[in-house]
Amino acid sequence: MALAQKSLQRIGNSTGLVLTTDLLKEAGLERDDEVLVHAEAGRITITKLDPDFDRLMAAADRFVAAHPNAIRKLAQ
Repeated sequence: MALAQKSLQRIGNSTGLVLTTDLLKEAGLERDDEVLVHAEAGRITITKLDPDFDRLMAAADRFVAAHPNAIRKLAQ
């Protein structure tokens, strides 16, 4: 596990965080990867996007739309 104390930095009109190669490598990330950023109660989580995620979510949406009664029954 890689751990580092970092400071948030001004980058133009925004605030950014520079991540070391070691941190990125440990997380399985590379420069230019697309990530999902989730913020909650004093914590920010960065997760690498799964390239198949949108395709799978679209398939799930189609299934739910095609089978509303089954979904309603499963929700009970």
